[in-house]
Amino acid sequence: MVYEHSEKERKTIAAANTKYIKCTHRFGLEIPKTVKWAIEIDTENGNCLWQEAIVKEMEAVKIAFQILEDGKKVPPGYPRMECHMIFDVKLDGFCRKARLVAGGHRTEPPASVLTYASVVSRETVQIALTVAALNDLQVKTSDVKNVYLTAPCAEKIYTVLGLEFGADASKPLLFYRHCTA
Repeated sequence: MVYEHSEKERKTIAAANTKYIKCTHRFGLEIPKTVKWAIEIDTENGNCLWQEAIVKEMEAVKIAFQILEDGKKVPPGYPRMECHMIFDVKLDGFCRKARLVAGGHRTEPPASVLTYASVVSRETVQIALTVAALNDLQVKTSDVKNVYLTAPCAEKIYTVLGLEFGADASKPLLFYRHCTA
């Protein structure tokens, strides 16, 4: 079943899409909108920076997928979810960033599951660091990458792989249901 957006939601999505589409450069570097475009930029620049970012992302996310071998069909009851890459340039060393994202905004939100994920604010971090400094406490930090890939996924969904999957392009892919114990 496809979720129908309200007028307010449609306007918000349209505004976000327009802003993303209009952003063609960041820090003087061209931002691709597709994998093919990223490869073209690398070819023009004589490097592999965007392609390396894509490979890094694919290595990180592959734990959440089951790629079906040639000739295998998607099981019944699996609706198709479109996926695509989004690109950005980080200020830290101007490294290229690629993220594989799914069109989750096109599915019905679950009725009984909390779908909000909070993010700690800058002010909260500043307060915590101030309290630590005033109390002469040692501060330790960490960065959990791609933690969303281990979240339970109740839906049975699939997609067809794009260029970012290299030799596996055009194969069907099933999203695993991960259980974290």
